[in-house]
Amino acid sequence: MIGNLKIYQKWEDTAVYGYICLRQYPKSEKFTLAKETREALWEIGTLIVRANSVTSAGEKRRCIEQVDLQLGRLKVMVRMGMKLEFLPFQKYENWMRNLTEIGKMVGGWLKTTYR
Repeated sequence: MIGNLKIYQKWEDTAVYGYICLRQYPKSEKFTLAKETREALWEIGTLIVRANSVTSAGEKRRCIEQVDLQLGRLKVMVRMGMKLEFLPFQKYENWMRNLTEIGKMVGGWLKTTYR
């Protein structure tokens, strides 16, 4: 099932790390950048579950493409957190490394839908 899917496991680990990082954001960002970042994290997880469960190749491809789109959006928000100095550079690097790895997994998954 979904718990055995490597991309889901990687997303889960990354989401936990993201939540730890978001605790450092100032209270003034609690309902702005931090909230948007959390929502993007959850949207990615939801789309991974949906992509794994649909049987139509076309629908699966669309879901995976949406994962990729949301992942790009999340990367921009994480980068913005670092540039605004809400996130230390080392945590930014670790978080981005995880997101890049998920992106590679998404690319591989997308390629399988074209076979």
